[in-house]
Amino acid sequence: MAKFAIALIAALAVMSTVSAHGRFMKPASRSSVWRVPEFASQNPPANYDDNQLYCGGVHQADDPGTNCGVCGDPLSQGAPRDNELNGKYYKGIITGRYTAGQVIDIEVDLTTAHLGNMEWRLCTNPQSENQACFNQHVLQLANGSGTKLAAGPTGMPRTQVRLPAGVRCDHCVIQWNYRAGNGWGQCEDGSQGPGCGPQETFRGCSDISIS
Repeated sequence: MAKFAIALIAALAVMSTVSAHGRFMKPASRSSVWRVPEFASQNPPANYDDNQLYCGGVHQADDPGTNCGVCGDPLSQGAPRDNELNGKYYKGIITGRYTAGQVIDIEVDLTTAHLGNMEWRLCTNPQSENQACFNQHVLQLANGSGTKLAAGPTGMPRTQVRLPAGVRCDHCVIQWNYRAGNGWGQCEDGSQGPGCGPQETFRGCSDISIS
């Protein structure tokens, strides 16, 4: 029994060192829009590391995480950060056109998945593209189960979220926030285990309009 417990702890420790990776594909994020043929004519710049927008590797102690650029860049990066308004990968390309209150399709490409959950937030004023703006509208899952979608296996998770009924904008921004759950840390009850303590966090920002 003791040998089994030691083996289990060792396996979990190895799991906690494996990074989760993913990219926000629908509506396509600023770093991933180049992968979508529909927008090729607008010449979006290619980011071959678009599945590694993970706050510069800094694990987030809080949720959704304040030690991170709103679109996944390192907080230490000079403004404008690469994936933020007027940054390297921002070209003003609207990748989703919707109506107020609409249920919209969401797709994420998980190249490595390790537990945790995802949420989506809406900032209605890109000129104030900060976490406070995104936190004003945490989008509800269309199935009524709340705001957090549990991360599944590697692949292309699909879900639907509902846009706020009273929001209209020529340019809004959806923030995808994926907080992994495989990091080993201190739990609130004093024990230790995977999913406790600071966790790896991935983000993506997609430019949309709501009529």
